[in-house]
Amino acid sequence: MKITGIRPVLLSHSSGGLEWVGGRIDTWDGALVELTTDAGVTGLGEVAQGIMAAQAVPGLVETLRPYLIGRTIDPPGEVGDALRDRTAFWARGGVASGVIAAVEVAAFDAVGKAYGVPAHELLGGLRHERVEAYASGGLGTDEEQVIAWVKAMEAQGFQTVKFRAMTGPSRTIGLVDRVAAALQPGTRFVLDAVQGCAASPWALDDVIRVGRHLEQYEPRWFEEPCRAEDVAGYAAVRAAVGVPISGVESYSTRQEFERLLERGGVDVAQPDVGMVGGPVEFQRVAAAAFAAGLDCVPHVWSTGVNLMASVHTAFATPSMDLVELCTLPNPLRASLLVEPLRIVGSHVLPPTAPGLGVRLTPAVEQRFAFQPGRGHVIR
Repeated sequence: MKITGIRPVLLSHSSGGLEWVGGRIDTWDGALVELTTDAGVTGLGEVAQGIMAAQAVPGLVETLRPYLIGRTIDPPGEVGDALRDRTAFWARGGVASGVIAAVEVAAFDAVGKAYGVPAHELLGGLRHERVEAYASGGLGTDEEQVIAWVKAMEAQGFQTVKFRAMTGPSRTIGLVDRVAAALQPGTRFVLDAVQGCAASPWALDDVIRVGRHLEQYEPRWFEEPCRAEDVAGYAAVRAAVGVPISGVESYSTRQEFERLLERGGVDVAQPDVGMVGGPVEFQRVAAAAFAAGLDCVPHVWSTGVNLMASVHTAFATPSMDLVELCTLPNPLRASLLVEPLRIVGSHVLPPTAPGLGVRLTPAVEQRFAFQPGRGHVIR
């Protein structure tokens, strides 16, 4: 099966102006890559960085075109490496890595559709009967908004919830105390410090102060307490704090994760399939983490395309027992799915539709026409 065409597809959904301590989300944006093939099937992938940088994607897709038209994509697992080998001069990380990830995911989608099998069968086969999903959201400018969201997630059956820090360490400690007191027995939480991409990250002493305060509540982990590039900071926090440390969702290469693991920076690695280079690179990061006795949980904060790519990859990856599910209102998730994601209680069941189980229709493109200059802006 060969690629005969490729195009970027940018989409937007107005959020109504979602304010939170990290900035403002005017639109949920998505940057998709669509492959057409000589077998008459199309495949979809997503550039995870597109939630903030969708307009950077079309030029990169066009630059990759000479490497893609006529390329064989069966087996799909060789596509990402082939592109990385040929574009290392200019595509080593960043949004370019996300575009390569989208192409590889689209190849898995197309080949799965052609053979009539779910993508997880092409990624190594089904390794789990179910995978726990944790509710990810918890955006708010005050404590009451976050607590209301947590209670809503518990009512839906989620057993783990992730909420975001408030402005500054002291306000965050107050939020943690309020949320912990409001949780039902048996519900666990994650605190995302959101420092991985913060414009003005917290001082190390403040990070450690928050982490030590968390110890009494035994959270599943303390997420992204330092800027993404501060590997030494991650190692220092992990050494000083008695709760698991996680990161770094914005890493776009396997090598960045390898350095983080080698320095002892995290207990939980959090690669994003649509950012780190695709499902093959994701599985390599996961294997390295598991081999070191650490955990790996996929980061997912995108449309239904990257969500399904992440779910299929999780089901095909040994020892993977948890996946992130953003529960904030965003129809760019459900509108791109062939069938609803099957969730029983707090667990996701294996997808059964061919490929990723996604589709892009003219009606969807018209309904969610891209709105340039809005999106998600970090303060």
